[in-house]
Amino acid sequence: MAFHFSLESLLRIRERMLELAETEFAQLINKKRELEKEYKRSKALLKGESEKLKQAIQEGIMSSEFNLRIQLIASMEQKVKELDGRLKQIEIELLKARENLKQRHTECELVRNLKERQLKKYLKEVDAKLQKELDELVSLKYARLRGAS
Repeated sequence: MAFHFSLESLLRIRERMLELAETEFAQLINKKRELEKEYKRSKALLKGESEKLKQAIQEGIMSSEFNLRIQLIASMEQKVKELDGRLKQIEIELLKARENLKQRHTECELVRNLKERQLKKYLKEVDAKLQKELDELVSLKYARLRGAS
């Protein structure tokens, strides 16, 4: 008689849900890293353009070039603001994903612990049956030996 865990399908489902939560969390972390890189790069470009504009103003530039640079800087500032907003949103998503991951881990562990307890109970029952059979064999052998003498 082999051990059969009655909730094996539930355990497999919980483990799969845990894997999906881990994958989602990892994807969000990667997405956040990429956004952070893009944010830093955009901030650096914005700073560089601002410095170029200051330098050009000191050297003297035409109004049309000044207006173009101001528009460029404004669009870069808008992009930086959008990236900052996206970073804040992904941090919120990461918090939710982390909580989901914790919950899935807890659910999976509960079912695993239940399986382990049932396995221990099963092994205890098997040991008890084996011990009973051994005791019966010893009793029969002892009875044969007494009956032969």
